[in-house]
Amino acid sequence: MSQRFSASQAGRLMQCPGSGNLDLAIPGWTPPVEDPSADTAANRGTHLHSVFASLMELRLQDQKKFFEALAYVTELQSRRRFKKLVEIPVIADWLPSKPTTTADLVLYTQDELHVLDLKTGRGPVAVEDNEQLMFYAATYAPLAPKAEGVTVHIVQPWADNMVSWFIDTHTLAGFMQRAKKADRAVMNKDTTLCPGDHCKF
Repeated sequence: MSQRFSASQAGRLMQCPGSGNLDLAIPGWTPPVEDPSADTAANRGTHLHSVFASLMELRLQDQKKFFEALAYVTELQSRRRFKKLVEIPVIADWLPSKPTTTADLVLYTQDELHVLDLKTGRGPVAVEDNEQLMFYAATYAPLAPKAEGVTVHIVQPWADNMVSWFIDTHTLAGFMQRAKKADRAVMNKDTTLCPGDHCKF
């Protein structure tokens, strides 16, 4: 079957038209099987083009803000040779109900752990005493068994809010105890209501 003439193949086909009919030119020739999950230049190119297209569809102001977020993350990643998890679900097995949770980005070594949360709203989100981030920190902490705590980050360029907070192991342990108590209460069908600022969905 003849290969279709295309922009990406124009140079080769103009130099060697026969390469568009290899099944005819070479008896028994079959095209190589392509693995879409393999780490090849072609697959990386396809993925990066998809990312590029998605970013270019954003409004110009959103593009600029997104690039600020990328600059923040890139600078952090360049400090060490971190391993990373991108949107990888894990089980919070430190809680009685063992729920699944997913952080946006986790960077880690044996002795250092960063959890990053991308926020796109215009109202600044506080990083200190942020229960969502402490939940992530407690769940991903086993990735860095020699760390003395976890650094959590709010990456929120739309609110000019790119901030971090180091949670030491003592503070994290206290949060985990309070969370376990609340988790057990929910599992035991506790119906006690405690009105406050948290009553927002």
